[in-house]
Amino acid sequence: MKKRIQFSKAFLPCAIVSAVLVIAGVISIVTRGINFSIDFKSGYIVEARIDSNPSVEDVRSALSGSEGVSVKAIGSGETAAYQIRMGAEKQDNDIEGTIKSALANKYSGVEILKSDFISSKLSKTYAMQALFLLLGTMLCIWIYAAIRFRWDFALGSIIALIHDTLIMFAFLAVFQVEFSTTTIAAVLTIIGYSINDTVVILDRVRSNIQKLEVTKFDEIINQSLSETLSRSLITTITTLFAVVSLYIFTTGTIHDFAWALIIGLISGCYSSIFISSGFISLVRKNWKPEYGLHATSVKKPSAN
Repeated sequence: MKKRIQFSKAFLPCAIVSAVLVIAGVISIVTRGINFSIDFKSGYIVEARIDSNPSVEDVRSALSGSEGVSVKAIGSGETAAYQIRMGAEKQDNDIEGTIKSALANKYSGVEILKSDFISSKLSKTYAMQALFLLLGTMLCIWIYAAIRFRWDFALGSIIALIHDTLIMFAFLAVFQVEFSTTTIAAVLTIIGYSINDTVVILDRVRSNIQKLEVTKFDEIINQSLSETLSRSLITTITTLFAVVSLYIFTTGTIHDFAWALIIGLISGCYSSIFISSGFISLVRKNWKPEYGLHATSVKKPSAN
């Protein structure tokens, strides 16, 4: 049996730290707001083709005189083009000419393929769809966890996921990282990653309830976390190697995606160990031994 680490002693301090981080994030959102990308704001989507096929960074630099511009390469070869997004509160019939003129000052062979205007109403619809997507994902996970485990295990899992989402939003607000559909993808990725780690821990807790002869539920949680700690840390660290590489060697939306993943991976590992388990420990503070175990028959952890 592995040495039993007393994780339960850190449950309350960790809950306080998490509360402080979330409150700081809420204050930042209220005072500074979230840096929404053009995905969630009214504006234009323009597709342009440039004969010389410059890099995305060069195209963005050529349009630096316009505020709130994002550029993405689409297609390849003869169909290669650039998707240019530009924020605007009102429709401007000469937006194509403005963009073409800015690009023509630096490149030859500029052609505007098409342009669309996204109204503020449509952008709000996209934002609501993103919110419903997050809520729907958590609801499905809650149903799955409730069927596989018990209601308190399921609720603990959801609290951990909500914690991870709030922490990611807090850091995005504090550092004013652009919030886009790519960021939504990062949040959903972390939700899936975090629940996987949490389920592994809860499965070990459920197994140890039947095996360990203890008088306090905290000891079951401490033993389960001790047995799964190496798996949680190794999985998170190895994944961080790849994500940190993305953060260092990329730019634009992928760079922001990697930044969100780094925060989410760390938060997901932390919440699976301390937040979810801490909630379950709180709910089961009056737990009594099951399966005929007696309060006097306590199995001591091995010195090895």
